[in-house]
Amino acid sequence: MMQITKKMNAALLRSALFTVTLAMLGISSSQAAAPDGTWKFERAVDYDSGAAVKKAPKFPTLAFHDDEIQLSETCKARVSTKDYYFSDVFQAMTKDDIKESQVENFLQKTFNLSLSKTKSVYRLKSKPDYCASPLMEFFVINDRMLIPAGDIFYTYVKAQAEIPASASGASTSQTDVLAPGYKLSRLPVDFERYNTICRPKIMSAKGKPQTSDKCAPDFYPYVADSKSNDLIMKIVGNHDYTMGGHRYADGFSPPFKQKTAATFLVFPPMKQITLIRVDDFEAVRNEQRDVMSGVYLSIVDGKVVDQISGCHFNRDYICVDEDRVVAKLMENGKFQRTSSR
Repeated sequence: MMQITKKMNAALLRSALFTVTLAMLGISSSQAAAPDGTWKFERAVDYDSGAAVKKAPKFPTLAFHDDEIQLSETCKARVSTKDYYFSDVFQAMTKDDIKESQVENFLQKTFNLSLSKTKSVYRLKSKPDYCASPLMEFFVINDRMLIPAGDIFYTYVKAQAEIPASASGASTSQTDVLAPGYKLSRLPVDFERYNTICRPKIMSAKGKPQTSDKCAPDFYPYVADSKSNDLIMKIVGNHDYTMGGHRYADGFSPPFKQKTAATFLVFPPMKQITLIRVDDFEAVRNEQRDVMSGVYLSIVDGKVVDQISGCHFNRDYICVDEDRVVAKLMENGKFQRTSSR
């Protein structure tokens, strides 16, 4: 019995010494939080050739929240961290006798990024298993994300960048760099929730919608102001929503000319494209006019490129009606409709 007790005490002592050693070395078993926010694909380069990869990645948009990443409608993954060792992350390159210094030189020259001071790497555990492949490990370096996948290196940038509070005392917010000053609403669009929960919160006693933060953080509705010099406000207020034969838009469009209230949401951009949704939420009494159903606009270089309705966008910029794909937002700003639509 005494011998067993001695062994237990020795085990406890070794455990305590191990814990103290970890603390002295600055090693912690706790996991770092995931880089919350929406990240957009920036570029991809092949290590061997140094040439840009033209093919778009499998997941152009990455959305992080509470140590979880949403890669697509059907693929989620938990995010954890581990100590970074070059030989672990870059096993294939190590087997080809590619040195850490060579990769470091490539990263600095190609992306202006460095892993020399990196101590940890993020790792994914996807459900179902392997749905996240080839995105299994990645690094976050300041405001950029680096993903090694074999010989290909991908970089992503944050679509929502924090800006300092203005001199007037406005609170810090996440904004669209292509529509500066606007707080971004989240994708995918849950219109039922937006209409039933958010809409009542932004209506005045006279039945007029108002710009408000009451629906944050999912929705940040704005109402176009004809007195504003803001480009997005001008686009929303002067656009002809009868474009493409949209039904019931005659009495609403263009809003500034008809003196109607155009309520809109601004979403995370897809590269150079600003995606917004415009709704006709103003109370219409005595059937004075028809109510226009919601419309999505794609804006490039300050101009409306395309318009679509009858579906809602997910995180992959695919417009879906229930479970049916209706269209996809393309890199030129056009909504590519499916053949069945």
